[in-house]
Amino acid sequence: MAADWLGSVVSIDCGLELGVYQGEVSSVDHASQTISLRQPYHNGVKCPVSEVTFR
Repeated sequence: MAADWLGSVVSIDCGLELGVYQGEVSSVDHASQTISLRQPYHNGVKCPVSEVTFR
């Protein structure tokens, strides 16, 4: 089921302190409970890195 999200463009709301991240889902790992976004944006501004991972 996690593979169904690969390639989807999503927004992740991390709350008031961390803001909102947007990007294309590049990986979902059940074992480590992480999701990675390719070509990420943070609060509408392109991130200086090519990928971010959330735990």
